[in-house]
Formats: sequence, structure tokens, C-alpha cells
Amino acid sequence: MTNLGEKLTDEEVDEMIREADVDGDGQINYEEFVKMMMSK
Repeated sequence: MTNLGEKLTDEEVDEMIREADVDGDGQINYEEFVKMMMSK
């Protein structure tokens, strides 16, 4: 995100991960990533 010019706090990054991590395993898999990107 920094490379895209976004300056995010750790809390903002954590929130983004929580929103995208549908199954709650602490990781964003391919399906979760695609779903997140398609909803934006």
C-alpha cells in the first residue's frame, strides 16, 4: 500500500485484513482476495 501512496496505520491494516478474512484464519486466500477486490 505504501508503494501506492497510501499511508495506513497498523490499526487500519488490521481492519482491512479482518474485513477480507472471511473464514477467520488470519490469512487472505485467493478467493477472499478476489471477493474483496470485486466489491470495491
